[in-house]
Amino acid sequence: MIKADLRGKKLLLIGGLNNTVDLMELAHRNGVTVGVADYNKNTYAKSLADYVYDVSAYDEDAMVRLCEEKHFDGIITAFNERLGPVVRKLADHMGFPAPYTVEQLQMSTNKKFFKHTCQRYDVPVPQEYIIETVEDIYRSDIDFPVIIKPVDSASSVGVTPCNTPKELEVGYEKAKKASKSGDVIVEQYLPYDEINLTYIAQDGNIQLAAIHDRYFNTEQESATKAPDLYIYPSRYTDFLLRKYNERIIAMLRGMGIKNGSLFIQAIVRGEQIYCYEAGMRLNGCKTYQILEYENGYNTFEHLMEFALTGSMGEHIQFNPKFKRWYATLNVLGKPGETIAEVRGEMALNSYPWLIHIARRDRVGHTIPADCAGTLVQDTTRIHLTADTKEKLIERLDKANELFQILDSEGKSIILKPHDTKELYEKLDYDL
Repeated sequence: MIKADLRGKKLLLIGGLNNTVDLMELAHRNGVTVGVADYNKNTYAKSLADYVYDVSAYDEDAMVRLCEEKHFDGIITAFNERLGPVVRKLADHMGFPAPYTVEQLQMSTNKKFFKHTCQRYDVPVPQEYIIETVEDIYRSDIDFPVIIKPVDSASSVGVTPCNTPKELEVGYEKAKKASKSGDVIVEQYLPYDEINLTYIAQDGNIQLAAIHDRYFNTEQESATKAPDLYIYPSRYTDFLLRKYNERIIAMLRGMGIKNGSLFIQAIVRGEQIYCYEAGMRLNGCKTYQILEYENGYNTFEHLMEFALTGSMGEHIQFNPKFKRWYATLNVLGKPGETIAEVRGEMALNSYPWLIHIARRDRVGHTIPADCAGTLVQDTTRIHLTADTKEKLIERLDKANELFQILDSEGKSIILKPHDTKELYEKLDYDL
């Protein structure tokens, strides 16, 4: 619970993705009612909402009328880069608070903007190659391997690592097709350890709140690898704090960021990081649930408070050097399979070390056949905690044993979980 009295206020959630449903419980425990507005009908989020509106977020006039006629006190969106600028413009029209300007939101809607902003503040990024046509591929001096991405997509959609000019040509067409703007970015490919940095801003006070290591599924044959496990705190926490944190905070301050939550993804190679992507939003791995358990601060709840009051609420001092170990299991489903049954949820919830189970897909959902290697195949996220890394491994094994997703014939449609014996060897550091 937050300290502000929000009872009786009405909040409009724009874009009710399945992973936004946590907002309903957070709102209701603070006496706030929630409406959901988007063009998708009969969604999971709408089934939990207090008010439902089948209207496109991109219909500006309809959204203004909705806010005015239904007397909403604020608007919010989450987990969706493309809706960020739409919501900001609507907030400006209505006089509602919104954490980021349209320009600041380009940090997540345009990978080139993010990269060039990092370079201005001496925040390291991968080497870039300017490729605007297929011909550029063959006349440029490219040091392979490289990775090509749409500048404006998320969840690894349209992303391809390339080892030859021919592979890059194929990847170029794929990335252009996946890009709303038709623009792509080509960078040096760095297959090394990856980290995710969560920053929280409160009235201009910007802090690094969490760092986690990203582990990837290697069983699946795909161009890119989907993360199947996150571990907090990162093995690189001290290194990041010592060498890069102040530089990144200086960049965020220089951009004029005052309030909100954001994340930056980076690759670690030796004593160097390479920042390659940012999200001016909550991250899909739901670090806010880990933070609530670690220090009582639920970022989603405070973003709701900001949307209704213009304040992030009570300030706290974050420390990414956590007191406990945490893990997030990403339960990856097999592409093309349909969920017929889910087992083990009730049993898992009976354990005190289980923080939260966040199911993204309901029974009857078919995992897209073309989603291998992307977060689209992530069906469920399971957060758990332990005081020791030995207990963490034990509890990961128990979660993998109990939680099952089955097809209509009773066969598992979950990819093989991350090898916890291999993981334990990498946890060669202490809290």
